[in-house]
Amino acid sequence: MLLHLRSNIFLPGLEGRESIEFNRPAPSLRALLEELAAMAGQGKVDYVRPGAPEVSDDWEVLVNDLDLHGFGGLDAPLAEGDTITINMLVIGGG
Repeated sequence: MLLHLRSNIFLPGLEGRESIEFNRPAPSLRALLEELAAMAGQGKVDYVRPGAPEVSDDWEVLVNDLDLHGFGGLDAPLAEGDTITINMLVIGGG
């Protein structure tokens, strides 16, 4: 299953890639985020904490431009060709 990725940063472990191929059918959004975190390396990024109902506070995750609630939550299955946007939330100040 081919999934497309977008981000406002270079995703750790996926530098230069705009898609990811899964060899299993319909992973959940949670499973994708956990796999992407594992690809980045132990302790480098934490998109979602185990068992948490939402992504970590530093991240915004959209599926086909829908937020988690509009998509069905972290445990909703992804489909072939879905576009997942993972943005790091940056707080400015000065």
